[in-house]
Formats: sequence, C-alpha cells, structure tokens
Amino acid sequence: MAKIYSINPRTEQIIGVIPESTILEVDEKITNAKSAFESWANLSLHERIDFLEKISQKLEQNKTELIDIICKEVGKPEASAQWEVNDAIKSIHYYMNQIQSLHKVNIKIDEDSFKNTKAFIDYTPYGVIGLITPWNYPCCLSFWTIAPALLSGNTIVYKPSEYSSFVGRMIYDILDEVLPHNVFNIVIGSKNIGKYLVESDIDKLFFTGSVNAGHDIVKNIGIKAYSLELGGKDAFIVCEDADIETTTGAAAWGALTNAGQVCTSLERCYVHEDILEKFLDSLIQKVSNLTIGKDIQPLISNMQLEKVQSHLEDANNKGCKVLIGGKRANMQGYFLEPTILVDVDHSMKIMKEETFGPILPIMTFTNEDEAVDLANDSKYGLSATIWTKDIDKGNELSKKIKVGMAFINEINFSFDGGDYWGGIKESGNKSSESKLMQCLMAKSYVVYSGSEKRSGWY
Repeated sequence: MAKIYSINPRTEQIIGVIPESTILEVDEKITNAKSAFESWANLSLHERIDFLEKISQKLEQNKTELIDIICKEVGKPEASAQWEVNDAIKSIHYYMNQIQSLHKVNIKIDEDSFKNTKAFIDYTPYGVIGLITPWNYPCCLSFWTIAPALLSGNTIVYKPSEYSSFVGRMIYDILDEVLPHNVFNIVIGSKNIGKYLVESDIDKLFFTGSVNAGHDIVKNIGIKAYSLELGGKDAFIVCEDADIETTTGAAAWGALTNAGQVCTSLERCYVHEDILEKFLDSLIQKVSNLTIGKDIQPLISNMQLEKVQSHLEDANNKGCKVLIGGKRANMQGYFLEPTILVDVDHSMKIMKEETFGPILPIMTFTNEDEAVDLANDSKYGLSATIWTKDIDKGNELSKKIKVGMAFINEINFSFDGGDYWGGIKESGNKSSESKLMQCLMAKSYVVYSGSEKRSGWY
C-alpha cells in the first residue's frame, strides 16, 4: 500500500506516515456519501444548524491540538495557525447566519394568460460534493466550503492536500465524531487520487489549487458542475501620490507573509518612476528587519523551494538585480531569504509564472495607463491592489484591471467564510454567487391550482 510521508518544512523531519487511499476506497467513500445524502438533506435546516454548531464547539475544544499539527505539518508560526482555526469557527457561524435568510423567490408571470398559476424558484442541494483543498491554509480554506456545503444538505468526500494530510485527518475526526455516519468522508492521497475523485460519480467539485491542475480538471471532469479557485500573479500598483511608509509595509507583508505562499500574494510590483528611490529605501529597511523562521516561514517542500530558486535563476540570467536576499537561508528547513529584485521585465518567469515564494520583483511605470497595461499583461486574473491617496482614481484604475478581486490600499483581504473569493482568466471560474449559493441548485417550480380545462390542450 502506498504511503504519504508528512515532513515538517521547518525541520525537514518526517512527522508521520499515513496510508494513501486506494481507488476502491475512493469508490467506497463516494457510495457511502450517496447513501447518507437523502437522510441528511431531509433533516430540517434547524437540525443541520445544530450539527454545525456542535462542530464549531468541537473545533474550539480541540483548538490546541489542531494548531499544533498545523504548525508541524505546514510550518506555520503558532499565531498564524491560531488565526486559521479561529477563522474556520467564524466561517461556520457566518454560513449558519446566511442560510437562515435564504428564501424561495417568487417569479412574476402573466396572470391573464396563466390564471391560478404560481411560479417560484427554490433551492436544493447537489448531492455529493467532492472537495479538494490546498496546503497553504489547510484548515480555514477547508471550512470555507465544508460549512456551506453541509448546511445546504450536501454530503462530502474530502481530499486534503498530500502536504497537509494529518491536518485533514484531524478535521475529519472532529466532524465524524459529530455528524451522522458517512455524511463527511475523507480520502488521502496525491494527484492520482485527486484525479480519480474528479472523474468519479460526484455531483459537484470544489477545487483550490494550481492552474495546471485546473486545466487537467477541465479536460477530465465532463459535464459535472465545478468551482475552480486557482493561482495568481497579482499586481501591486504604487501611484505617485501613495503614502510611502504605509505602502512599503503593505508590500513587504503582502509579498512575504506565509513565505509568499498565498494565492493573493504580491507577485508583481509596479512603482511610479518618480518615487522609486524613496520606495526602495523604505522597503529595504523593513525587509532587512525581518527574521527568517519567525517572520519568514519555510516553503512547504524542497520541490517548492527548487521551483522558486529556478525562477530566481531565470531572472538572474536575464539581467535582474538582487537588492536583498536571493539565496537559500543557511539553516535547517526549506527557508529562502526574503528577496527584493529590480531591473525585471515580463520576459522573466518571476514576472509571468506564479512563484509562490518570498520574492518581491519591482518594475517602474511612467503613467497610470502603462501601469494598467502591465497589470493586465498576464494570463492570471485573481486580484490586484492599487495604492493611492486619491480613492476616486483608485476606483477608476481598478475597473480597468481584469481580475476577480480589486483592492484599493488593501491586500490579502478575504470576506467572512471566503465568500465571493475567486479569479478570472486562468485564475479560475469565479461565480457571481455567494459560496452558499454555489452549494445549491436553483430549481424552478410552476404550480397550477385551478380546475378549468386549459385551452389549446389535446
């Protein structure tokens, strides 16, 4: 039997081994989820809310242990792991409140032509949700879908990332202790198990992960419903009137928090040429004061470290200048020095491909139209952020940038429950609906209550 080895990225030591699910086990979990669906969906909303409240209480009771395994398995500092668990609990309550305001929608019809007839839209769960989650925020990102999916009456087959299998297993143990049998199921594995789940007899897929994996899903999923939240190459535009100290603080945090392993991390920085020198002076001072291991977390794996190093090598070969950092840290763990680059351009991987590392590459622009063109010169379309004291200007610029989320004087922002999160272009198929509505199908009803013979019928 294949096994998944969990490695602490801070120590490079194996913290545990967990068996990989077999194809037969995946089929069994899907069958189990299908068998549990009808009874779960037929519970009253109040009953499902009670179950989710118990889950939030269990998370609170097991918070210390869950924080510990997040720290060990994905290398987060304790404060970051604690934020994750708190956010998961907060997400449950957010969707509990939201679903109680959901009502059927009456549809206006021509009453003269259709007497004694009413039409409305009501909402029904999909059935079995396949949920594939990433490692960078293994707890909170899971609950961004678990909570609305369960409250909506769906059952779930959950595959956590192979890099956070033990976090996923603990989430499963907590939910399985509370929920009716087979409502929430887990499969463990790498890409082959995820691919099989995508192609299996689930009713809808929610996936958060890489663009390449997203392409594979689109090719193989068939006509099933799916939601893809993929990677980004997010632009950070610094206008001439931006407050330097505030903006450089945001840039350093936006590029380097979680070692740059955030979907909306600053991956491309565009600074007005007239303020570049002041911007760099302030930024270098801030980044130089950061401590690797405390402020700068490790990359998730040696493979990810090598990918980031390859982007740096490509930029170096094409003429970039390293102002600070640029090397693997001289310490145990998959740490890279926080790095600032200038003299970069769009021929370099560091400005074209998602890097997912603690790198801050900086280009200049001469006017705001050029900045917008640079921001849009990307296959990605997750988010962009604009820094200016002129909010009206920020709003106008944000409308021109082709992304799913635009921030003005803000970065790495998420709504409660991760609602309305997502990108366009190759960053995903962002829905205009809330996450709760994405877990429900709109079903149209037409009801005739009269007794007259209908004209035109045979």
